[in-house]
Amino acid sequence: MAIKKHKWCDVRSIANTIELSQQYTEIFKNHDLDNKWILMINPEEKPLQQLSEQGKIDPKRILKVNLHQRNISLNTIKDALEKGHCSAVILCNATLDKSQLSQLTQFAEKGQTQCIILTKQTQKRLNQQRLKNYVTLSDSSLLLH
Repeated sequence: MAIKKHKWCDVRSIANTIELSQQYTEIFKNHDLDNKWILMINPEEKPLQQLSEQGKIDPKRILKVNLHQRNISLNTIKDALEKGHCSAVILCNATLDKSQLSQLTQFAEKGQTQCIILTKQTQKRLNQQRLKNYVTLSDSSLLLH
């Protein structure tokens, strides 16, 4: 019997509103279960409202916390993950270092709660990623010759 390794903390880059809506839809499809909440910290309201109106998500299953221009403590997020009352905790536009990400991963696994960090890609980051992909492809093709 194979043991499936679960990725408890997942960082996803979002380039635009369409991708954000797609991510929200996928998250709710995969995590709207077991009578547990989906906790969203600083979600973008417009895509959520549109998905709700289209019947793609159930707003009654969502707990939203909006902290615009304020910070939430890492301990508060760790507590939410560890308690396991939510099927997923989604952090929107959060900036985390590797240590914080590692801590969240540990608490997510302990509480059996998926942690998803959605970050917006700036145009500069998009251009850097495209250049990186281009260089990687160029390097790979050189190795094949």
